[in-house]
Amino acid sequence: MIQSFNWDDIRIFLALSRSGSVRGASRRLKVTHATVSRRLRILEETIGVSLFERVTHGVNLSEVGREILPAAEEAEIAMQELDRRVFSRETQIAGKVRLSMSETLFLSILHPTIAAFQERYPMVELTMESSDLMAKLDQREADVVIRITRNPPPNAVGRRIAESPLACYASWGYLANRPALDRWISQSYEGAAKPVIPARISATATSANSVQVMLRDGMGIGMLPCYMGDSDPLLCRVPDTELVSDNTMWVLVHADIKENRRVRVLLDFLYEAMEQWKPLIEGERPQPKYQIKARG
Repeated sequence: MIQSFNWDDIRIFLALSRSGSVRGASRRLKVTHATVSRRLRILEETIGVSLFERVTHGVNLSEVGREILPAAEEAEIAMQELDRRVFSRETQIAGKVRLSMSETLFLSILHPTIAAFQERYPMVELTMESSDLMAKLDQREADVVIRITRNPPPNAVGRRIAESPLACYASWGYLANRPALDRWISQSYEGAAKPVIPARISATATSANSVQVMLRDGMGIGMLPCYMGDSDPLLCRVPDTELVSDNTMWVLVHADIKENRRVRVLLDFLYEAMEQWKPLIEGERPQPKYQIKARG
């Protein structure tokens, strides 16, 4: 019986148990609905019993499904460890490496670094993931992550790059014709939501990229990471405002794969490049390009 099990079927079973629907499992595994249904049918036929009960809005584990779930989760952990150990033994500087970072960081400062890395190591195929969420390194959702966090995962190793504070920014045009009561562009992020100066909230955005565009358009004042605001020639730090401590930037990798050759060269390249970006990330105050008119 054990020789009849297919690991892909077990992955389907686990995804279904966690998402509670075929749609959710297909999204989680990035496969079609038909693939999920077909693999589940094969697994249930192999075992000879139903693992899920169909309900109105999805599926629930059957009694047998609940019984085998712990064993499937143990098998998942073992397969993930096997995958990491095999990957760590690869010695060629060629092939895929998954790199995850926020889109704001990539667009603001790191895209030239990535271009330079690929010029030096043309046989390394970078799979880029834009995300602000911490990838699950033990599951190899990413091989290398760049994240701004106070709490790196316990299974990660890497390097602390810099503190990453926030600052107040506005367009040059807004500051040249600043209203008596400022307009605040809020972001649905705790550190950037509430005004830190006398201002009324005039708009709220769900991403830093959206806030940046609204500030460029002269809609008001808002908070951005210094690496975003100070690298944008259309924005200026608001006079008489201070940096706001936020989080710490890290480059991280799972301990099991840090000696993979492709991962190693990427890590070393990022460490060197980001050391040069440290002053910008930490918000060393830029010099204004011209005198800003007084508020009126």
